[in-house]
Amino acid sequence: MQGCVLLLQDVPENTEIGIDLKFWRVGKRFRGIKNIPAGFHYVYFSMSDLEVQLEQDEYRLKAGELYVRRKTSEMRSELQPSFVDFEDIRLTSVDIDRLTDNIKELSMYLGPYPSEHCRDWIALTNFISPSSLDRLLPECGRINSCAQFLSQQSSSQQRLALRNEISSPVFTNPEDLLPKLDIVPGTEIRFSHLPRNPLFPSDSEPLDITAHGIDQTYTLDTVLNTLSSGCESEENRMDRWKGLLTKEREILAELQFSYVAFLLNHVLDGWWHWRRIVRLLANCERAVRLRPQLYIDLLTVLYHQLCSASQSKNFLESDSSDISTAELADLFFSEAADVHQASSTEPAFLPSVMRKLLRNILYSTANSSVNNEGIDGVFGLLHQRAEGFCHSLEQRFHWGITPKSLCNDNKVTDVLVDDVDWDGDEAPVIVQM
Repeated sequence: MQGCVLLLQDVPENTEIGIDLKFWRVGKRFRGIKNIPAGFHYVYFSMSDLEVQLEQDEYRLKAGELYVRRKTSEMRSELQPSFVDFEDIRLTSVDIDRLTDNIKELSMYLGPYPSEHCRDWIALTNFISPSSLDRLLPECGRINSCAQFLSQQSSSQQRLALRNEISSPVFTNPEDLLPKLDIVPGTEIRFSHLPRNPLFPSDSEPLDITAHGIDQTYTLDTVLNTLSSGCESEENRMDRWKGLLTKEREILAELQFSYVAFLLNHVLDGWWHWRRIVRLLANCERAVRLRPQLYIDLLTVLYHQLCSASQSKNFLESDSSDISTAELADLFFSEAADVHQASSTEPAFLPSVMRKLLRNILYSTANSSVNNEGIDGVFGLLHQRAEGFCHSLEQRFHWGITPKSLCNDNKVTDVLVDDVDWDGDEAPVIVQM
């Protein structure tokens, strides 16, 4: 047997167990997964007995854990029914010898790792390193699809006083009826803070503030500087040799991590954080010339993510085994930024942000490749990648994003969907002529 073995004990029948891009509804003889290759893996599960009815819709709580294994090894987890979670068990040398002697018999109850998805999984997670996981993972080590809340303690007297206050005719705030909930410490994903509004130097003039709002390179530089640069390891030196700084790799790792957490573990915070990262990178024009390798790798990451999301959507819509995942994948291609508050005048997020990103890249690299690097330089490579990405988007999604159309309107300034308050009185109205 090659690779790693993940042993799972006392797993109830019909539990959904997944690793990377594949999941199963297991039977009563399921004992784990075998032949797991070395590297970064995402193990997630959903208990069938946790299904609840909410307004006639089914929701299943999901939890996930990430493993990094560099060599052949054994892992064992035991399900704790009282907490509906897995507890990691460290194997002794005696346990390993006993399992090794009975590996042929044990192998009958182990599901094989889906090697057919290995290449796609590597493409989706190639920038995520152990240091990235240490920075992003919740302190508890688990990722839950729904936020874990703690309600504030209250006495009978406090509840009675609140009831009397509500019955009072002067009571006008219905939000006070909602329970006071705080997220359980250590359970939230530790995403980097991305400012909602563009940043600018403290001594900026009004004209400079406007410029920093249009080209948000200063905001991107500030965010990159807050990321942990790590130590001078061989891995970090390799990134510099490739022309990609460690902090640039970390922002791409966070982009991949948020995508994986959203699509596999149904974490909506991952979807919103993914949008904020893409929006920030798309709003930078000067950064394209300063960090060309970052944008070369960004196009590669986005290509694999959009292809994976569209494949997941098409496959899961034809297979009713996981409708919730199909609906989440559909968020990537919906016509509104928020499916719960969809506005008929609001443009789709992905086409608008991809158009802004690719226009900035094509416009910046067209000038830079002629003046500095030539067609064979890094700017020429970025220009070719952007053109190829345009053709791929048009072939797959038919968004009307082509190099020719982007070059014809390179003086147009797009306002991205996330930059506008669509619920306010001054929201723009799109008129179709």
